[in-house]
Amino acid sequence: MRCFVYDPINQLIIVGGVTGSEDFAPAPNDHGYMFALDLSGNWKWGNFFYNVSYAVSTIDGCQLSSDGSSLAVMGSGNSQPLLMDLNTKDGKFNRFVSIDYMYATADDVPTY
Repeated sequence: MRCFVYDPINQLIIVGGVTGSEDFAPAPNDHGYMFALDLSGNWKWGNFFYNVSYAVSTIDGCQLSSDGSSLAVMGSGNSQPLLMDLNTKDGKFNRFVSIDYMYATADDVPTY
């Protein structure tokens, strides 16, 4: 577990991390995941994430907005850093940004 927050507005416990489980996602490689439980332990939502053609392979951290309406999530996918802004009520994307090296070429691939 690499992300753990309590959302007092929606009264949710939100958890995120990385799994290599073969029965969680459509492929056996690592996938970043997030899920939310209410205060009684009931499942509210859960996701693993893809950006068109590649998996979000890690969830490395998160920060709840001051009004509790969104969650900023840091991670990586396709060996590149990424940022996601999630709706805390349902776990859907508000925004997804993948950060790529401006001068990347087939011969010059940066390592993060």
